[in-house]
Amino acid sequence: MTGLEACQSDPELGEALEKLAGHLAKAQGKLFPAIKLSPTSPGAIDMMRKAMEHLAGALKTLQDIQTESPAVGVAAASIAKSLKTLHPIIQTAKEKAAKVSIPPPGPAKDGEGLDNTFNVNVNTVLSMNTDHQFYTGFSEDIDEGGIFVATFEPKPMESKVLVNFKLPGGRPVTARGIVHFVREYNPMNPEMAPGMGVKFTDLLPSDKKAIEEHIKSRAPMFYDD
Repeated sequence: MTGLEACQSDPELGEALEKLAGHLAKAQGKLFPAIKLSPTSPGAIDMMRKAMEHLAGALKTLQDIQTESPAVGVAAASIAKSLKTLHPIIQTAKEKAAKVSIPPPGPAKDGEGLDNTFNVNVNTVLSMNTDHQFYTGFSEDIDEGGIFVATFEPKPMESKVLVNFKLPGGRPVTARGIVHFVREYNPMNPEMAPGMGVKFTDLLPSDKKAIEEHIKSRAPMFYDD
């Protein structure tokens, strides 16, 4: 806001102001919901990462302006300060996320225990605005699909996972699955969130029904081998 207000005070920056305002508005749009979450949650990390990308875009816009306007210096300094604040938060959160949390051994299922199962918590409610989303293949059956978990720390392919998430309205869901695919971060396409697709292997009928209701309002992403 400091950067935007500084630029708005200088009429000579009108041409670049629209582009700058767009970057800053998108950054704010990610930061406002992020502050409601735990800073170490996957949802908060991804939102802060995207906010940093928009802030970096705003900073580049300012650097491309050929002017000695003091407003540009004020705006650039405020944006740089925001980037400097966010960077260590994200780094710390990523380091904590890298420490795998494995649940204690539980009841066996089909001769297998849970001692080698990764516990994955999606610490945000799935909605139209989250990068976490369900996916299906050609069958469009969620039983043969799963959930895409946006994260910088995906588990290894074929890992067993116990994934916890909430549907709109706050309904909690816990499902067993395996890591079906991994999408790495691509700096050439920063809008596409990195993460992993967890294919469901054990989903309660009531949870399946609730998920099917949800994907009527938000179409699942498509993934097929």
